[in-house]
Amino acid sequence: MNFFSPYSHEFVRVAACVPRIGVGDPAFNVARTVELVRKGAADKIALMIFPELGISAYAIDDLLFQDALLDRVEAGVADVVAASRDLFPVIVVGAPLRRRGQLFNCAIVIFRGEILGVVPKTYLPNYREFYEVRQCT
Repeated sequence: MNFFSPYSHEFVRVAACVPRIGVGDPAFNVARTVELVRKGAADKIALMIFPELGISAYAIDDLLFQDALLDRVEAGVADVVAASRDLFPVIVVGAPLRRRGQLFNCAIVIFRGEILGVVPKTYLPNYREFYEVRQCT
């Protein structure tokens, strides 16, 4: 193994990623996310963490109740999963997901074309511009 590689010394490269986001535009957000994942893969980043609700954008209020948006978010997550198939990093993206008639603000862990796990946000804010208690379960 290469001495100058951090992995040969049991270190891991982690990236906190901040892509440009289009409000309520999952296709744009997925494209920017995948663009950064490709750059991270080229730099041998092991774990790339993206923003909460990054696929839809945060603070979009009642757009979170629109099936058209949520359908595009689910398709966008599938696109990120497909794009990750041959890439090195573990990716964590944020997205609103529906399950059994409820909406959840989730972190989705993706690696090599598979979803490894989905974790819904537990402590939902309910002050100022944050309405997650009303919007999400």
